[in-house]
Amino acid sequence: YGRAHAVSIETFHTTRWSLVAGAGAGEPRDRRTALEELLGAYWHPLYAFLRRKGRDPERASDLVQGFLAQLLERDAFARLEREGGRFRSWLLTGLVNHERDAHAAESAAKRGGGALHVSIESGEQRYALEARTDADPAAVFERAWAREVLERARRALVAEAIARGRGDLMRSLLPLVDGACTADERATLAERSGLSPVALRVALHRARARLRELILAEVQETVPDACDAREELAELARALATPTRENSDARA
Repeated sequence: YGRAHAVSIETFHTTRWSLVAGAGAGEPRDRRTALEELLGAYWHPLYAFLRRKGRDPERASDLVQGFLAQLLERDAFARLEREGGRFRSWLLTGLVNHERDAHAAESAAKRGGGALHVSIESGEQRYALEARTDADPAAVFERAWAREVLERARRALVAEAIARGRGDLMRSLLPLVDGACTADERATLAERSGLSPVALRVALHRARARLRELILAEVQETVPDACDAREELAELARALATPTRENSDARA
């Protein structure tokens, strides 16, 4: 993932975020659909941010659901300040403002108003699986966001392989696709998959190249232009590379 910033960025097409953020651009229904898709994809980083701030699962879920309901009200997104033009920054700023202004009763009442519903159990399970760190909530949010970008790209890679009838092969390749692998690991995988060593190297190379393209495509959906996409990729790569306290302790 850390090498994804090397991917060249050419024509920057209209994305979900540019559709959402463009005042007066597109049909309101299309803008709402684009926003719903983005919010559904990045619910968890908001939840992880609030949990890291010390909010309990119920309170964190109420705040996120209330915030999402607010955003899904007609043109509510147009009234929120965009920080740097990036969906990630805009969303976190909006949540911080919502938490500052919200009361528990208001949050609970808003949950039924068209919010995207994600179960507390689902969010808490994901949060519990993530490395515990002493980083501030913003760093936890960025790391969770970067992991979501990577996971969405990985799922898309497998889905494409399934459509070509090569899903089993891609699932077996996936552990080696986004990381370095040893000669022994490649030999074992080649034997299991029935590929020659050369064919396996080619398959890994192609899968890695396609994963970088899919990561880039995912990032492009959340920034306004190509320059921001490059910067966003670099920032998310740094977030993933930042050592956690747990990992640092393990190395000590």
